[in-house]
Amino acid sequence: MRFITDGLRIRDEFGRHRVFHGINLVQKGHRSSSDEGTFTERGFEGDWTPENIVDLAGRGFTLIRLGVMWAAVEPRPGEYDEAYLDWLASQLDLIHHSGMVALLDAHQDLYSQRFSDGAPNWATLTSTEYSPADLWSDAYLESPAVHEALDAFWANAPGPGDVGLQDRFAAMWARVVRRLGDHPAVLGYDLLNEPAPGSAAQEIFGTVLHVFAQSTGQEFEQLLADFSDPHRKFAQLEKLENTEVHRAIGDALSPLLEQFETTYVHPFMTKVARAVREAEVHIGAGAESGDGAGGIIAREHNYFANLGIPSGQPALDDDNWVYSPHGYDLTVDTEAIAMSSNTRARTIFSRCAETAERLAVPVIVGEWGALTLADGVGDHGIFLLDEFDSYGWSWTYWVWEPGFADSEAALTLTRPRPVAFAGDGQSWHATQTSLTATWTGTDGPEPSVFFIPSGVLEASNVQVSRNGEPISAVANGSWLSVPAGEGAFELRVG
Repeated sequence: MRFITDGLRIRDEFGRHRVFHGINLVQKGHRSSSDEGTFTERGFEGDWTPENIVDLAGRGFTLIRLGVMWAAVEPRPGEYDEAYLDWLASQLDLIHHSGMVALLDAHQDLYSQRFSDGAPNWATLTSTEYSPADLWSDAYLESPAVHEALDAFWANAPGPGDVGLQDRFAAMWARVVRRLGDHPAVLGYDLLNEPAPGSAAQEIFGTVLHVFAQSTGQEFEQLLADFSDPHRKFAQLEKLENTEVHRAIGDALSPLLEQFETTYVHPFMTKVARAVREAEVHIGAGAESGDGAGGIIAREHNYFANLGIPSGQPALDDDNWVYSPHGYDLTVDTEAIAMSSNTRARTIFSRCAETAERLAVPVIVGEWGALTLADGVGDHGIFLLDEFDSYGWSWTYWVWEPGFADSEAALTLTRPRPVAFAGDGQSWHATQTSLTATWTGTDGPEPSVFFIPSGVLEASNVQVSRNGEPISAVANGSWLSVPAGEGAFELRVG
């Protein structure tokens, strides 16, 4: 099934407004300075099972953000690992057979497999030895090796064979699309996970701290020292409970991020999107081939925008793309994850909403949550789910891991949700045991569809009306269907 964007909505081939909810499946591989060995030996084969994928579909998930690692696809310059591509195809088979679709995600953290995951070693141009930070992501701010490698990438510096690094990356994407782009499970392509500046990161973060100090009446040197100490850092974060302070920092930093997005990220995204579209034409899946609009392209914002700083990114010159923001409270990847702030998260995603409104495209939140297997995370998860529903956004939760099915996070995520509106969805709100939804209906061959966990559906009173008159819905396991038709529809479950 092919999907297209239409204003702020995503539609399927029947014209239905689709809302996707799902999870990330990403196998990052081993951190290593070697590109030798099979993709399995290098740790790129996912440790989830077919049964895990069935479990995810049974939770009402309809979308998998599936990690595609450059280091695994292209272990040597211009040579592609067909065994890894075959493995990705096998995962798409499982996803398709379970009734879900996939967004292929060119994943990276700290740019390279040498530092964390992403680019192959041959595409990591640095002369500096890498030393990990105490919190892995702090290397974006501290590591000269990471800065040097990212600067080379954003400059499209020539690598092996005197070919630019971005040109190699775009060619890698073209190979992935030629191999997988016509698979029925492929929704589209997330071009690059969390684009991050190189040496400019120090200036950006320094400006963050200066504005933070000014906004809160503190000395910069003391604030810098506090951010170097995990306990004092969390005490400082409490000051971001003041939304005005949080937004003031974002406003001050926005010009720096806009410069990075406009000067470096946007031309890169344009180059890679063009390579994807040309590859789609080659396999008969692109707009110019006469077989639809091609896959949906997901365009993220930069790494620092995850913190609630407006990205300033220009619109992508493409007819079928979505904005795919990420957002986390700064408790992420720490033992304080259960202390995540709803107030700070609301500010972060309100900034994403402002960007989405400016770009006038649909939203698929690519990463959020990172609630891990911890206890006490449910309230924050519910808050975020409610925020996304209020905006009408699709999303993929970060991330599946062994033990997920028995976690508080999994229980939180398994709740009623819309899947497809035969027409235009207007609003919806869910709890763990209820769902209300309204939509403007149109005639069509396929019904509106909603996921209601079977235990909830069995215990609920289901009411559906069209233009104020009761109509019937059809239940099939956890799936509730409402016949298509013109008019104003309302659904109440619970």
